[in-house]
Amino acid sequence: MKYKLLAILFLLLFLDCFYAVDRDLITVEKIEKLAALNPELAYRQGIKINSDTKLDSKNKLRLLLLLTKISNETKRYSEALHLGNEGLELSVKSKKTLFELKFLGILGNIYQSLKVNDKTKYYLNRAEDLLKKTKLPASQQHIKGNILYLKGMNYAFTLDCNMALEYFDQSINAYKISDHPLTKINIKLAYLNKAFCLLEMNKLKDAEYYLNLSQINTYKNLKKSGIPESYIMIINQSVELGFAKLFSLKNNFQLSNERLLAILKVKNTTNISEIEADVYTQLSSNFLRLKNIEKSKFYQSLYRQKISQEDKNQIQILNKLLQQEKELSKDKIDRNSENAVYLFILLVCVFALISFILLKKLKKIKQQNKSIENEIYVIDN
Repeated sequence: MKYKLLAILFLLLFLDCFYAVDRDLITVEKIEKLAALNPELAYRQGIKINSDTKLDSKNKLRLLLLLTKISNETKRYSEALHLGNEGLELSVKSKKTLFELKFLGILGNIYQSLKVNDKTKYYLNRAEDLLKKTKLPASQQHIKGNILYLKGMNYAFTLDCNMALEYFDQSINAYKISDHPLTKINIKLAYLNKAFCLLEMNKLKDAEYYLNLSQINTYKNLKKSGIPESYIMIINQSVELGFAKLFSLKNNFQLSNERLLAILKVKNTTNISEIEADVYTQLSSNFLRLKNIEKSKFYQSLYRQKISQEDKNQIQILNKLLQQEKELSKDKIDRNSENAVYLFILLVCVFALISFILLKKLKKIKQQNKSIENEIYVIDN
């Protein structure tokens, strides 16, 4: 099971910089508003303001938070990490705990999306330790919920669903206390990924309950909070995938396929890339159970093509990150040459880990399919 929606998560979890009060400088306020309409232009203007304008610590942190988010969205990963760490250092120095929590969460989230698990744990563990020392008011409970949700996702990625469920429950409790507008969507993500964990554990009744909770039936109020409708659609498609898995586990393969094929029908008009590979592998498994070997092999081949492309994209992203790191290091060659070597070693390890996980998953699918084929052969004879 792949746990997706990180791109959406990054936007939703930290979009609350738009809701900041105390807007001391109109320049920062303009950049925040512009980011929702034209992120690229907002980035260029924000970088200029960050370089040329003397800001107080609070507005400097607001701007760095926004620039970190935009850098990540536009795949400037090295810059996102650089800006995020600059913001983290400033928040620690100026003793701005809420900003420190936000920057720790963003940095953990970036590394999680890049599949660098050690770095993910480092930043999220720091955030959790800081949470334990900080008493947040109800209006800031969404920050606590965001950190705990990311911790849950990290455990889900490493297939430790028992721990993931504990953190999802804690994040849900925090979201319920918060009155922040974005918690309406964040809690849906927590419900959804809790449901996927329960499916992995074959707790079907509980999984169905949380899948129902994660559905978004009305867009109006969420759109008022600044959530694009396309993100809401992706979440609902992931809910449909969850129900398809649920029906398959209940041996209702026809109904499962109906849900899956309905998702693929909107492929050309809606971005389903977050769940496309999972749709293919579930269809392959279902058709094998239905003794349709030809279609099973067809969707398995699509699945392999998709994950192969995803792995290539991941390698390209990490290579680009290394290249960006080199470009930013031109004025500090000696020190950063050493850093580049360490980063290169880290990237090699990440590539090896990705390859290992891919081969292990493909082997598992092959074994499952062989087992099902043997069962079908016995039944037919």
